[in-house]
Amino acid sequence: MGSSYLRMAQLGINGQGPFLVSAGLRAKPESIEPRTPAWQHWAIGAIKDIWHETNFKGKDVITALPSDDLFIDPIKIPRTALDRLSEVALPKVQKRLPFPSAQALLQYIVVEQPEAKGPDADVLVIAAERETVNRYLAIYEKTGLNVAGISIWPMALIQSYSNFFCRRQNERQRIAILLDVGTRHTNVVICRADSLLFARVISIGYADLDNEPMRQRLVAEIDACIRYYEALPGSGVIERLVFLAGIGASVDLCDKIAELAHQMQVAAQVGDVLCAVEMNHGPACMVDRRNSRVDWATAFGLSLYQVK
Repeated sequence: MGSSYLRMAQLGINGQGPFLVSAGLRAKPESIEPRTPAWQHWAIGAIKDIWHETNFKGKDVITALPSDDLFIDPIKIPRTALDRLSEVALPKVQKRLPFPSAQALLQYIVVEQPEAKGPDADVLVIAAERETVNRYLAIYEKTGLNVAGISIWPMALIQSYSNFFCRRQNERQRIAILLDVGTRHTNVVICRADSLLFARVISIGYADLDNEPMRQRLVAEIDACIRYYEALPGSGVIERLVFLAGIGASVDLCDKIAELAHQMQVAAQVGDVLCAVEMNHGPACMVDRRNSRVDWATAFGLSLYQVK
């Protein structure tokens, strides 16, 4: 569930690779504010409608919180204190959390930079408010679905990238930056194959990109992420840029991203997950390849957890 769309997707694997079993999509009415009772009621009804109109198998789901509801912050921790992460890390981010720390569900990801040798380790602090997580769990419970797991959007994007666009051994050794532009946000991930190295949300999306200054601002924010990451001790050099988007993505935005890749002197590509899977298996799905404003990379990445 994103800020503007509810997406459901299920992938399968056969001798030819991944195929789309079923998928469904609903746009949130603009009159409904996220996280309100009206939004919960809409989400429950939308999930039930999609379920009955498509052909999903089983009732286990893997979900992820929207970008708005996930706090991600990089910090440094002495390597000697890594066995006490929960004790050492929380005081470093406590004042930056958008909710009381007592209400936080926390996860720590130790980032192993390719050439890191210093006394400190890079750690990504991932946090969500307990009440928010419970709100999403209640939605799925009322639809009769079983939440088999809750992932995070950076790992879902990495799943899509790793399975669809990073299959050769030499590609898996390269550090890549993944860009995923949604309606209201742009998600930035830096990774090496399956390993998460950096993640950040930029509060600019398709809805804001109608003019040149905002497109330039988005590229500047992405460039700031790159410079921050490459300044980390032992971080290595980004060698690839993948814009996770459909074939109908904004030409102006594609041009801007291509210019950024040229400045970085790295290879760039548009990674369309809909073109990476076979869509001729099973019943017709509610998926439009031409709708460039709908991101399927996160939904497909979550589904890949269940087909491995």
